[in-house]
Amino acid sequence: MDRMRDPGRGFAFWRIGLWLVLMLSAFGALQYGVHARRVWRVLTQPALADEARTMLHGMLAWDLGYFVAAAALVVLCAAGILRQGWSRPVLRVALGLLALGLFASGAMLLHRWHAWSNTPHDLPDTPALLAGQARTVHLSLGFDAVAIVLVVWLIWRLGRPQVRAQFRRR
Repeated sequence: MDRMRDPGRGFAFWRIGLWLVLMLSAFGALQYGVHARRVWRVLTQPALADEARTMLHGMLAWDLGYFVAAAALVVLCAAGILRQGWSRPVLRVALGLLALGLFASGAMLLHRWHAWSNTPHDLPDTPALLAGQARTVHLSLGFDAVAIVLVVWLIWRLGRPQVRAQFRRR
């Protein structure tokens, strides 16, 4: 009977989805941080050509941008898991941007894969190489598709009145 009066009690699948996004975002932030540190180490070498230095600065900027975005998503997911009222609308926007980013990266991967796989290659083991790479591309696209479905479902659930009622207002 108490569960009927308190919508914040009980099992909520959407919180598991937020935990999953939080953990994957934390892993992504860690990966981008490690890569940025490696790029920074290479940048500190004095015998680096100007063209290489410019390319590495671009890589560092992307790494830092992705790191900040992943860390922000970790904070937003944690606030959503704790049912902070301010986090729900911000989280819906951030998850929408994540879904769009996943879709765009999947589309670019598919486009680049088609361009690369249709290019004539003169290596003797090209069919085996293409088959191995096709498997990797298909797994990546499958992961993107599952992630997009999860993220869109989370956006929808966070907008439902039953879930909205579980968040604390200030």
